[in-house]
Amino acid sequence: MAEVDFHVARQAEAAKRLLANLRSQGVDDDQELVADTIEGETTLLEAIRTALDEIDECEIQIVGLKAKEDAFSDRRVRLEKRVDRIKATIEQAMLATDQVNFKLPTGTLTLTKRAPGLIITNEADIPADFWIEQERPAPKLDRKALLKALNDKIPVQGAGLDNGSYSLSLRRK
Repeated sequence: MAEVDFHVARQAEAAKRLLANLRSQGVDDDQELVADTIEGETTLLEAIRTALDEIDECEIQIVGLKAKEDAFSDRRVRLEKRVDRIKATIEQAMLATDQVNFKLPTGTLTLTKRAPGLIITNEADIPADFWIEQERPAPKLDRKALLKALNDKIPVQGAGLDNGSYSLSLRRK
C-alpha cells in the first residue's frame, strides 16, 4: 500500500513539473492539451487507477472484517452467558448445601449475601423528600436517600426493597 501512495505522489509531482513547463510556454489554458500531455508523458492515470483498486480491496477487507467482528462478538456474548449460567448453578449448589466457601486447587469460591436492592414501583408516588432539584429538564430521584430510608425501615410509597441476593466470587491462584 505504501508503494501505491509513493507511486501516485511521484507521478503527481511529475505532472506538476509538466504543468509548470506548459505554463512557461503559455499553453496551460488549453485543458484538453494539458490532460493529454499529462496522460501521454506520465503514468499518473495508471497510478490513480491502481490506487482506486487498492481502495476497493481495502473496502472489501473492511466489510469482511466487520462481519467477522460481529460473529466474534456474538460468540463472546454466548460464552459470557454460559459463564453466568455455570456460576448460577454453582451458587445454587452452594446454597442448597449451606456452604459459603470452597477451597479448590484452582481457586477459592466464596458466597456472600448482598444487601437488598432498591425497587421503584411507581416514581409518581415517591415523596418530594427523595427528589434532587435540578435546573432542567426535571428533578432527579435521590436513590441513595431512598435506599437509606427503606433500609432504616421507613415506609416509602412507590418504592421497596428486593430480598437481596447472593454473590459468588471466584479467586484464582
